[in-house]
Amino acid sequence: MSTQPGIEERLRAALSARADLVQPEDLSHHAVVVELRPRWQSPWVLLATAAAVLLILGVVFRGLDSSPRSDDLAPKPDAPQLELPADVGRAWKADDLSTPARLDLDGDGVREEVVFLGEPTEDLDGRIRLQTTLSSTGAEAYGIAELGSTIGTNALDPIDADGDGDQELVLYYEDPDAVGGGGYPLVFDLREGLLVQAVAEQPELLVRAQVPVPGSRTEFYELVRVHDYWFEDGRLFSSRSRSSFASGNMSLVRTETILVDAWEWRLDDDGVLRAASIGCLRAGPEALTPCEEGAEEELPYVTPVSTETFGIGEGADFREGYRYSARLEAFADPSLVVVGDEGRTLNYGLEVAAPRVNVQQPSVFLDGASLFVTSASDPSYVEILAQVGDQLRPLKTVGEVELLNEGGVRTWLTENGGVFTVVEGEDDTWQAWVWMLVSRTQMTAMPTGTVCFDDVDDPSSVRSC
Repeated sequence: MSTQPGIEERLRAALSARADLVQPEDLSHHAVVVELRPRWQSPWVLLATAAAVLLILGVVFRGLDSSPRSDDLAPKPDAPQLELPADVGRAWKADDLSTPARLDLDGDGVREEVVFLGEPTEDLDGRIRLQTTLSSTGAEAYGIAELGSTIGTNALDPIDADGDGDQELVLYYEDPDAVGGGGYPLVFDLREGLLVQAVAEQPELLVRAQVPVPGSRTEFYELVRVHDYWFEDGRLFSSRSRSSFASGNMSLVRTETILVDAWEWRLDDDGVLRAASIGCLRAGPEALTPCEEGAEEELPYVTPVSTETFGIGEGADFREGYRYSARLEAFADPSLVVVGDEGRTLNYGLEVAAPRVNVQQPSVFLDGASLFVTSASDPSYVEILAQVGDQLRPLKTVGEVELLNEGGVRTWLTENGGVFTVVEGEDDTWQAWVWMLVSRTQMTAMPTGTVCFDDVDDPSSVRSC
């Protein structure tokens, strides 16, 4: 093996010349003595030493190889990188709405008090200085957080994500751009006297938000997956829904329980939060439970169907929400008459034979009188009338689906007021849609899931596919 002559001699000469520059007066006699905890073995020194060794080896091998690769010494761009906090903000003041956090940062059994000092900015959107005195050493520890606002800084539940007996500080970042509102937790670990913000290896999994599915946006809705996180017994968990749900017009169309994939977040020695899968959970309004074997999503609430109606010469009282009564009268054409409890009377002429009006008010419209109208002589006829000012008007349909009851389309009203339309797909499947108001006079259908029926004309036969 051949070597390039003189490379080692030049390295030794350069290092010796550098050492000669250091004089006795350059060495400080005032270093603060802080007892280092053996669990770290000073990772910053180890990292710096490793980097220096790699640099020297890189110089040597560059001298040996005539075609070195440009990324031999460069850090991997996808590797999470910790950033040490700058020592700024000592003169900043605590906001009156901020509450100091109390947690055991150094693992000695005594809780430290962490105060939050806000950077003074015109829009109150500056940085936050985290500052405390360690009970074990009496030394000051500090960090820097960017939360989007300096008003009302409060800590979330502390965690012990690395299982070493001390606690990590957790703050909340509110993301104003998150669909449906939300944000994510920021975890700060005490490392060599600094409160260093941990880096999440997969930050997209550690959020609380409705995350849009790429390419799913339509004029009236988009599909989202529901993300969440929570704390339990000093540990941090997060979840993501297995299915996507329609979100639009300030509504999220989902069932009461959903299936989610869940993770526990653990802090490694490099200060990186890594997600460890804990499998499938069924998420309900008040509880999370392990998925049963062969777990399936809850079916959309397309039943039970509201079947009670009235016809010509009959009527009904509607007592929930806006209170009114309605009746069908026979003139040249059938006329629907609505009388509000305040005495206002509305009339609407129906251009259909043998009309039937459901005694359940459709929940599409609840700001006044609204009625679900069908026909005993024309099964394809479906109409929703709503009170607009001093008139009853049919709600216009916009979007991908029509309000029909013929061919491969069925529409009905449920006992809780939901208006559902199912559209036939392939392999005997049906896409279920629920109707939502988009203006005072318009409504659109939003998808709720795919279902199957033993008999589509009997909605109670609905089942999973």
